[in-house]
This record gives sequence, C-alpha cells and structure tokens, in this order.
Amino acid sequence: MNNNYCVMALTLVMKERNPSTYLAAQSLILLILISIFLSCDRPEKIRNMGIFGESRKMSVLGQDGCTPISLGDTMMWTFGDTILGSWKGDLSVNSTFEDTAVMKGMISNSLAFSPVPDDQTVASLEFTFYKEKERVAQFIKPFPGEDPQVWRFWAIDGIQLDSTVYVYYIIVYINKNITGSEGNLMPIRVMGVGLAEWRKPPSWKAGDPVGFRRTVKLFSGGDPVFGDSVIRIGDSLYLIGHGPASGGRVPAYIAKVPASSIKIRAAYEFLDARGAWSRNLHDAHPFIDDVMGELSLSYNEFLKRYVVIYCSLDGTIKMVCFKDFRQLKNARPRVVYTPASLPQIASRPNMFYYSGKEIFHTGDAIYAIYIHPAIYQPILLKIPYGAILQKCD
Repeated sequence: MNNNYCVMALTLVMKERNPSTYLAAQSLILLILISIFLSCDRPEKIRNMGIFGESRKMSVLGQDGCTPISLGDTMMWTFGDTILGSWKGDLSVNSTFEDTAVMKGMISNSLAFSPVPDDQTVASLEFTFYKEKERVAQFIKPFPGEDPQVWRFWAIDGIQLDSTVYVYYIIVYINKNITGSEGNLMPIRVMGVGLAEWRKPPSWKAGDPVGFRRTVKLFSGGDPVFGDSVIRIGDSLYLIGHGPASGGRVPAYIAKVPASSIKIRAAYEFLDARGAWSRNLHDAHPFIDDVMGELSLSYNEFLKRYVVIYCSLDGTIKMVCFKDFRQLKNARPRVVYTPASLPQIASRPNMFYYSGKEIFHTGDAIYAIYIHPAIYQPILLKIPYGAILQKCD
C-alpha cells in the first residue's frame, strides 16, 4: 500500500469517530491501520531459512549438490559427495561438522525423492533416499575395474523426457599420489561430463527400485561442466555450465540442444560473444567469470525473465536476469545476499561457500540454496520478488 493511502486512511478514521462506536472496536481498527501504516513501502527482505531438508539428516550426515529434477508429482534430488556415519551432537548453522558427526564413509553421489515443494512445505520436506541393503547408496555407479575411491561421479542436474530420466554427472579423478608437499598441484581432476539414464516405470513411486545406467560421455576434461542446470523451452534444452578455472577466475557458459538429441554431442550449440549459437565449443563466450561451484538457470514466468543464480568467488549470492539469450551479453550480475562469515577451523583453513542455485520458485518468491562448508549442508534462502525487482530491470 502506498504511504499516501495509509495516511489518508488514518486521517479518515480519526475524523469520522462515532461516539456510539465501542471504544474497543475503535482501538482495534486503529491498531490495524497503524500496523498497515508502519509496514507501508517497507522492502521485502531475503530470508535465511537455515538448513534445507532437515529430514535428510536421518539418512546422511552431509552432502552437497542438492539439485531438483521434476518427475511430475514428485521431486527427485541429486547430490554429490555424500557423507555417511552417525551423529554425536546437534548439527546447526552455528556448529561444525567436526563437533557433531562421526564419519564412516563418503559416496560420490546419492539420490532422494520428496513431494513437490511449495511456500508452505519447503521448510519441512520429507526425503526418501535411494538405498541398497537399507543403506544410502550411489545411483551412478563405477564400472567394473573403476576404483570408487579414485573415480568419483558427481551428479548434477537432469530432466525427464517422456518415460526416461536423464542425469548429467561430472567425472572426477582423484590422484592419490599427489601430496601436500607438491605445491599447488590439485589431487582432483575433472575428466568430463557424462549422462546417466533411467527408464521410469509408469507405476513407479518413491521407495521403489531405481536403475540408472551410464551411457555417453558428452564433454571432456578441459571443457566447461555443462549440466549444472537444465531447462526445457519448446523443443530445446538449455544448459548452463561452469569452468574450467583460469587465472583465478571461473567462467560460466550457456549451451542448447534439441531435446530429442540429448545424447548426441555434435547436436549441442554454444552461446557466443554476439549472442548467437555456434556448434564450435571454442566460440562459447562466458557471461560471468566469478562462479564457485554449480549454478542454476531457470525461466521465471512471474518476472518474465530468465534467471541465473550462483555463488560468487567472494562468497556472495548473485543473480543475473535477462529477457532473451541474445541479450545475455549485456546483463550484469547483482548481489542479492551476503552470508555470514565462516567460522575458523584449524584443520580446514581454506573453507568457502559454494554452489548457489535456485531449487524452485512460486508466485511469491524464488527459493535458493548454497552449501555451507563448515557443516556440509545446503542452506535455504527465500527470495521474495519484492526484494529483487530492481535487480531485474
């Protein structure tokens, strides 16, 4: 409500006081109007809602990724590295993983299902994890001869096309021969992006068996990690991807492919510096270069904009809005949220927030997460449209 209308309403009530009106009723009306007046033109604020998916902690200690894939009336969630074990204390945003958990193992991906979240249920979703022998298990598995301690398969986004569910995953090699004495050499190498698929039975429900199989390798090491986020517009799929890092910066790129050709590498096209599409990956042009971890791409029918949300290298959560991919080259990222400073942990001196992304949106708000490294949990943000409208001009 505009402030002028608030002042007018208060004035009318004060002028039109009827002596026969009960004093209690007058007081109540006045209090209501004063409350409206005090709230007039106050900008909506972004709300940190704490750890996302508290029910997950019944099955896992911690995990990153946390990417939703719609299966109609069910939401499927993919996760990257997932820590298994037991609890020795209460985990919260004010604690650390070392204080609260006893780690017994780490698998490189996991899978869960929940009802489709909305404004009312997002804070209390119940997750059903894919398990084998009553234990949370990888759904993207190593081939025979692949050491799971060396070869890791980090699940990212995907999409259901007809009865088949596709999930992109990052192929990671852990070089155990590299030690801390070897300077800046990193033991983790990204070897490319693969695609896993599962033919979902018509009668399937959460808790039933799931059978993903690895099929094609779409991108190689040294290419951007396409598949961080996937959306369908008409007959085309649009993907966002990040990396590789260079000169202390991490770029992000856009690709598209006909939905019918999702498994065909030659069918992918990449957004270039002119805002046009090219089949040559070398023509791909980054539109941002400060990305930390996976990021999201969505089309928001309420804003009538495409929206990219990501965690920046400086730890802030940023957003890019644009009307058309041809205009993306002119769009600029805006900071929408700054998380609190991370705690100091002697055994982990180089912690940083990462993997900011939208998980869904409603008519009232965008809901996003980012990963808190001290507790290895996704943190939920509610981003009301009123708090970001000016950032989407």
